[in-house]
Amino acid sequence: MKTKIKQIFLNNWALKLFSLIAAFLLWFLVIVVEDPEAEKSFYDIPVRLVNTEVLEDKGMVYEILDRTDNVRSVTVTAPKTVRDELISTDIVAEADFNSLTVANTVEIKFYSLRYNDRISNITGSSEILKLNIEEKKTKRLSLDILTTGDIQEGYIIHNLSADQNRIEVSGPASVISRITTASVSVDVTDSNSSISTYANVVLYDGDGQVIEAENVSVSVKSVLVHVDILAAKTVPVQYNVTGSPAAGYLLTGQIEASREKVMIAGEADVLSGIQAVTVSGEELDVTGAAEDKTVGIQLEDYLPEGVLLAEQDFDGRVSVKIFVEPEITRELHIPVSHIRITGVPDGYTAETEEGVTSYTLSVRGLEEQVDSLDVNMLYGYVDVQDLLDDLGTEEPESGVYSVTVDFELEDTFHVLQTQPLRINIVISKPEEEE
Repeated sequence: MKTKIKQIFLNNWALKLFSLIAAFLLWFLVIVVEDPEAEKSFYDIPVRLVNTEVLEDKGMVYEILDRTDNVRSVTVTAPKTVRDELISTDIVAEADFNSLTVANTVEIKFYSLRYNDRISNITGSSEILKLNIEEKKTKRLSLDILTTGDIQEGYIIHNLSADQNRIEVSGPASVISRITTASVSVDVTDSNSSISTYANVVLYDGDGQVIEAENVSVSVKSVLVHVDILAAKTVPVQYNVTGSPAAGYLLTGQIEASREKVMIAGEADVLSGIQAVTVSGEELDVTGAAEDKTVGIQLEDYLPEGVLLAEQDFDGRVSVKIFVEPEITRELHIPVSHIRITGVPDGYTAETEEGVTSYTLSVRGLEEQVDSLDVNMLYGYVDVQDLLDDLGTEEPESGVYSVTVDFELEDTFHVLQTQPLRINIVISKPEEEE
């Protein structure tokens, strides 16, 4: 059996080989000479839109529906030699807006950039471009600048600005009417210095939802945003009153201001040297005042160069009231026992005149403070050494001397003696040794 099979293949083997080669050559000849037609498909062919200005000239805009601007597949019938050469970029799907129908559709026509005259048929899986056509509307919007994240502690965002603060949007009336705001946003997380960066414009509807519409054009898609970040701290405000009220009037020492502390901002090295904001000068001058004085102060006028107010809701205006009251006079009866005599030389004696039980001290000042003086707690002092210095001697003669009594009234604000209290003291000279 094996021998018979072998003989079938080996007998006349040369003739059989020649027949095989001849058959192949014949087939190849048919292919080359005849060049038979067949189909070839190309996929995801974008639709080229032409003459769209016919709508734009009428103030209309369009929106492509159902993704009909992309043809899923295009089939070409052509000879093999053409099919083998064609690539997908040769296939054109074109929609001419001059052929727009009342149903807002445009027929898609197909052709090839090469060998188009040798293609017998070309069709697509879809041949209609569907459109939504509306009146074109334009709107101008202010551009809001927003930040996200938190800057470093001890710093504030002083100012936000952009190189453009208004934009213009245009597109289908139904979409444009929904747009209510436009904004850009900058991330400032952990920042401690100013930022300049480009940020994209985002459109929002009345509910705060982002509007992403391909058929809406924006005059500016991104803007350069500047975020000024400064160091900040809170310091007290000191009000220094100058001048003296009218005769018979005194300052109470009370100042009532609408601001006792203020937040300031600037470069960190500048702020480190500022411990308070000091207000002084002509605005707080009470010279000749016979009643309370109220003035308006602009704190910015008292800030060092490069330092500014940091609170956005504070315009820097401060109201300051300086209290002025009439002075009163009161006579105090100081018991003799409240007069202390010191500095008496050794061997000498000094005492008040015999028969005098009290002295009258006249004081003036603010009513509340003068009335608060307690005679039982008030003591006067006579330093004999001061008298000896005035006399230029250390051994005074025995006799009666007029001296000034000192009272420690300076610790009580605005309570003064109307005139020095002078009394007579008796100094006795030591007995001579026999």
